[in-house]
Amino acid sequence: MRLIDVPPVDLTCSDQPDAAVIAPGEEVLIRTWSAAEYPFLTGPLRVDGVRPGDTLAFHLEELRLDSAGRFGFATTTKRWEPWGGVLRESAAAEYVGHAEIVGDRAVLDGRHSIELRPMLGWIGLVRETLIADPWDHGGNLDTRELRPGAVLYLHDDLGSGRFVIGDVHAAMGDGEVSGQGIEISAHCRLRVEVHRSTQPHRPLVETPDTLVHLCSRFTERDAYTQAVSDAAHHLAASQGVGFEEANALLSLIGDLRVSSVVSHSPTFKMLVAREHLAPVSDLLQVAKPALPYTSP
Repeated sequence: MRLIDVPPVDLTCSDQPDAAVIAPGEEVLIRTWSAAEYPFLTGPLRVDGVRPGDTLAFHLEELRLDSAGRFGFATTTKRWEPWGGVLRESAAAEYVGHAEIVGDRAVLDGRHSIELRPMLGWIGLVRETLIADPWDHGGNLDTRELRPGAVLYLHDDLGSGRFVIGDVHAAMGDGEVSGQGIEISAHCRLRVEVHRSTQPHRPLVETPDTLVHLCSRFTERDAYTQAVSDAAHHLAASQGVGFEEANALLSLIGDLRVSSVVSHSPTFKMLVAREHLAPVSDLLQVAKPALPYTSP
């Protein structure tokens, strides 16, 4: 297995050369950097042979965490800088904590012990705009289901096959309400497959039992409406029913949750059990309308 260990890059990396080229189906071990420091992204990496309209399937096989990380809370009050967390305007001071990895636990400042729940915060196709925030090309999705054993599907309308990766968390709750998880460096064992000529779609995360429909938009309502719409179209195609019936069924079997609210484009997720859905390879051919959204 090939190790990819290159210096981190910043958010304006679209004009940089490929740090490495990965063959479809090749398993690689990628060094990632803690998002507690900047820059922290690994890349740009390129999957060979990708064409416009293909979907890249990122199989996250393993996350090997370093021995220590950081967590905390920032009180920035700049409206254009939401990463300080939900309560950034009411806290009196910043807080920075230290996390030690001990077995399957994280020990926080020597006082608190919590279960490790490693997840990958950032995989995004390289684009010139919306670099710092999640969108249809992926990016800083901060979704707990993107953990070892999961597959992330990103539609590459440009066909560049180029992506960046990083922002591993040893643990993070839904919403990432303080603006941080346990930020930690790691090695990510990853394999990328290519699905040819798929319909445009928002990011999808497949776990062993669930398909997670993600959407990031500038308003929360726009984000969760698109996520629900995508799930309803998938359910309709899978069950052979109309959109209206699928929408009613989705209210009984689906779960709408927040992934992260600490970016300019909050991310929502609609979870549907895989037992109700066709295989993802079939769903990638289902047309799903892109709904209107509010611009900033």
